[in-house]
Amino acid sequence: MAEVGVTVRDCRLLGTLGSVLLAAGSWSAGALPFGVPDGVWAQRSPAHTVLGAAASYAGLVLLVLAWWRLGGLLRDGEPVGRRQLRSVLWSWVLPLVPGPLLFSNDAYSYVAQGALAGRGWDVYRLGPSALGGPLADNVPEMWQDAPAPYGPLAVAATRAVVAVTGEHHTVAAVLGMRLVALVGLGLIVWGIGRLASEWGAGEAGALWAAVLNPLALVHLVGGAHNEALMIGLMVAGLVAFRRGRWVLGTVVLASAALVKVPAAVALLCAAAWFVGGRPDRRSGWSRAAGIPLVALAALVLGVGVCGQGWGWLSTLKGPTQVYTVLSPSTDVGRVLGLFAEGFGVGTAADAIAAARSVGMLLGVCAVVFCAWRAPRTGPEYATGMALLGLVVAAPVVQPWYVLWGMVPLAAVAWRLLEDTRARLAVLGLLVIVLPSGTAPTWPYALAAVTGASAAVAALVAWGPLRLGAVPRLLLQERAWVRAAARTRR
Repeated sequence: MAEVGVTVRDCRLLGTLGSVLLAAGSWSAGALPFGVPDGVWAQRSPAHTVLGAAASYAGLVLLVLAWWRLGGLLRDGEPVGRRQLRSVLWSWVLPLVPGPLLFSNDAYSYVAQGALAGRGWDVYRLGPSALGGPLADNVPEMWQDAPAPYGPLAVAATRAVVAVTGEHHTVAAVLGMRLVALVGLGLIVWGIGRLASEWGAGEAGALWAAVLNPLALVHLVGGAHNEALMIGLMVAGLVAFRRGRWVLGTVVLASAALVKVPAAVALLCAAAWFVGGRPDRRSGWSRAAGIPLVALAALVLGVGVCGQGWGWLSTLKGPTQVYTVLSPSTDVGRVLGLFAEGFGVGTAADAIAAARSVGMLLGVCAVVFCAWRAPRTGPEYATGMALLGLVVAAPVVQPWYVLWGMVPLAAVAWRLLEDTRARLAVLGLLVIVLPSGTAPTWPYALAAVTGASAAVAALVAWGPLRLGAVPRLLLQERAWVRAAARTRR
């Protein structure tokens, strides 16, 4: 049964309106730069910031609701073509492209590191403070002296962007990083479509879970995170492995690891699937030896071409300077630290370090287990579950890290992500951070609640969720959940 009174066109228009409002709000409530001579993205007055926050959260509510109802249509078997769904995607993406950064200011660190590399300086030894100028001024204080924690391919991409824009055009450089993110998003769309249509459970559902997901839109596009390039290369490498082109797949997955190291998990799972699924034992052993050799050669060649050396291997622990509430191991360590200091048996720092070590050990065990099961589950499912396990166990967890595992998992098991609990988790991750990428203030929080409430009120009064339809939609949702539970039994 189709969603009550809701069509794909309704979802597209509602999501587009949400994206436009979110983008419009970013011009005064996003992660705006300081002292920008371009004069395009300027810091606004507190009143403008409050209005922007209200618009952003009103738009976020509309975007989430459009995505939620579109997933319901796909779940109920509504026929949605590839072209139709991609049209929805770009309608939601394009309003976010020209606006300021959303939900994170990490891209300012990216371009500062690219400028350092462009001067020929070692980004794995120096922090952005050595650069000076407008690019460095917008890097958060805690990262001013921190070397780059990213791989040489990520640094090479930002170096190329800054070489085009120059060091004194922050806005242009950030927009360049957003274009790099769009390249990654395009690779995800291409790869997920092929994995899902040929070996998965439906391209429309996979694209809905992987790229129409508001978490992907606001962080990969709005935040211009280099996760977009990493995940795009990761998905492309899995496509190559699925088609039997293991050499190409190994090179592409090694390139993804040169953006961010966690992509190496995908190479491990793909190799385990490709080798373990061979009926010919001799062929399996030869490929088991060939994949590491090709991966090593690709890494050495990639590092040499990027010209940044191997210092990135020593800076991977840099993000652990941050304490995030989403990291279970860190949260446990902080609680244990309170008891340790209270009873005089240790320090909080020691307790946090011990808890994080245990967490990382559990994460590695999860990766090994998923890789061992890859010949039976497939490389996409193994990669997705392994990366999700690694993220949960990591000492630092940011909301967009969840996309590492969600995207490959969507190709073959999008209905797991369509579950109401999974969608609620996505909603929770969206509200963990603010569009400005900074700590909340009371006026900002009040504006956010006001904007979100106004959007909900407008939808109840005039939108596809009129009061009379709400009970029917809730009953339909509950009936589907019960039917799914009976099927699993």
